[in-house]
Amino acid sequence: MRYLFKLIPAIFVLLISVRQASACEQDEQCLATNQWKFGIALGLGATSNPLVGGDNIPLVILPDIAWYGEAAYFDNGELGYQWLEKKSFSFVTYLSLDTERAFFNFWHPANILLPINRLSSIADAQAPSKAPDFSGPEQLSVSIDNVSRRNWAVMGGVRWYYRPNSAEWQLSLEKDLSATHNGTKLDLSYQHFWQWQTFRFSTQVKMIWKSSALVNYYYGVDEQDKVEPSFFYQASSGWQPLIALSLQKKMQNNWLWLNRISLQKLHSGMTNSPLVEEGNIYSVFSGFAYQF
Repeated sequence: MRYLFKLIPAIFVLLISVRQASACEQDEQCLATNQWKFGIALGLGATSNPLVGGDNIPLVILPDIAWYGEAAYFDNGELGYQWLEKKSFSFVTYLSLDTERAFFNFWHPANILLPINRLSSIADAQAPSKAPDFSGPEQLSVSIDNVSRRNWAVMGGVRWYYRPNSAEWQLSLEKDLSATHNGTKLDLSYQHFWQWQTFRFSTQVKMIWKSSALVNYYYGVDEQDKVEPSFFYQASSGWQPLIALSLQKKMQNNWLWLNRISLQKLHSGMTNSPLVEEGNIYSVFSGFAYQF
């Protein structure tokens, strides 16, 4: 289950687009009312982990689960309600998990199916932490294995869609409702589609703003992390641009060939943290999806 939670960001961006391309034409509503839709994508890919000591997230088997009623819906972990639904625009409110937590998870197959000679080091990492001792050799670095647990946050959001011909605009505003970090996130994106026979190509440009409360909770370092004070860091808010390209091809019997690549640039208020060693997040996936 924890491994599935780690895949949530990839499931959101990949499988929702899979369903839209495989089950309907470009301008049609994709899901029948009051019916569950199940799918799965199989392939090869990964999302890079920008954190020190963090493992890349493998994208191999991705489930897709959705249900849309007259107004309420569930879509791959997002529970929402459509207050307004027109051909060219709509407005929804929703609940979802803050995906920042995914980069801090330990549990995934690369860390479970291990050679025997690595088991002792893993056991040491899982042992209860001792009180910090700064009297010994100087600590040279800090990683996600050294800091306190970062929890999942439940985000409540509002989202506005506008769909001109062959394109879609989205504007989302989210707030932490669980009081985990009390942060806020703003997301503005534009996606354009091209259709040629059974091929569909799309480009997406997105700007994501994350508040200082959100960024500092996950990437800030302070006394609760039990590391040397020289590593303490107060993270700040900022904008993170993202660009994505996808190529899809319809096949017979509800199969779809799917390819997607994306690049997200992180802002300095996050990358200056001693927990972060990469300034970008890369994601790539190529495989086949099936809708049941």
